[in-house]
Amino acid sequence: MHKPRRAIIVGGGIAGSALSLFLTRTGVRPVLVEAYPKDASTGGSLQIAPNGVRVLAELGVADAIAAAGQRAESMVFRNHRGRVIGVVKTGRAGPSINVRRQPVHAALRAAVERQGVETRYEAKLVDIAVRGSQVIASLADGSSEVGDFLVGADGVHSRVRSWLLGEHAKPRDTSMVSIGGLCAKGAASPPDADDETRVVFLAGPKHQLGYSKMSSDQWAWWCHVHPEDEADRTALMTMPFDALRDRLLERYRGWCAPSEEFISSTESWLRTAIHDVPRLPTWHRGPVVILGDAAHAMSPAGGQGASLALEDARVFAKLVAALPMEEAATRFEGLRRVRAEKIVAQGYANDRRSLREHGALGMWMRDRVFMPMFSSFIERALHQLYTADTSA
Repeated sequence: MHKPRRAIIVGGGIAGSALSLFLTRTGVRPVLVEAYPKDASTGGSLQIAPNGVRVLAELGVADAIAAAGQRAESMVFRNHRGRVIGVVKTGRAGPSINVRRQPVHAALRAAVERQGVETRYEAKLVDIAVRGSQVIASLADGSSEVGDFLVGADGVHSRVRSWLLGEHAKPRDTSMVSIGGLCAKGAASPPDADDETRVVFLAGPKHQLGYSKMSSDQWAWWCHVHPEDEADRTALMTMPFDALRDRLLERYRGWCAPSEEFISSTESWLRTAIHDVPRLPTWHRGPVVILGDAAHAMSPAGGQGASLALEDARVFAKLVAALPMEEAATRFEGLRRVRAEKIVAQGYANDRRSLREHGALGMWMRDRVFMPMFSSFIERALHQLYTADTSA
């Protein structure tokens, strides 16, 4: 059995940390190269779907992350007046976890430290070179790391992808902006107590807004905005938060509770230009491979970014422990590409669908015909997604 001696993992986030833990179990010695400081804060929130939770359980960190977050067992769709127009039960495949990013990273980082994984913080990759059977990662401080293979787990703006595929260095700009935030603890909550174990989407004539509970006493909300032009996007990304709050309160004026309450009570804001990576010619070359967001970043509307990254880590570690590197990378890409690209496309389509403007008749049809019917389709599709066999 071929086992490379040392792996360089660029990126110490969810994908990179999970991969280092799986590789350690196979006898490979990973070194994590992370551009940010050890104590860098990680903002925002996410949902880890049942397929991702199962990977976290294999790593022994699911309970710690669940304790810091909130279990979710369904999605509920309401119109902007509060009428329920669709219910999707997701719990049959296992729980989802709504959680802030910080405790997810903390739990994985603690596991990495317990396993004694070598980690270099504030280590920015500047170049990669392959010499014979070794790969060399040159870092901004003038030092370097040498390994038998290198994995780019460095996110949507991956420097490893830039080295691997210069013509695809930049991700696709979807022209959408994600805006949301964490509400002040105890400041606001939905009128329906059952929303504590749901992800809720409100749909109006033109816009949408989502929210979910993220911990025992904190809620998060989010929306995706399509700016009118580049100047408008620049304004959205740079305006003071008080001005942004006023703009969003106007956008959701008159919507059912807790729309305005959540926006008004936001204490931690997040806004991000949404980029994705729909399709690449290849995910690997020689001893270098990319995975997670570096290979297939998606809009948050896809709902699977973290979970697919966790799946990637498990599958690649198993393959590279049993096969020569290039064969493992080829097999990995063959197993993962179709699944990942399908979900990236779905996230992009979900964002475009949210831009659709409805008149009175359109809203009536959506609320009383299409969404009740479409909900059962969504439920079946998600169950297949969550329970698919992703083993190597």
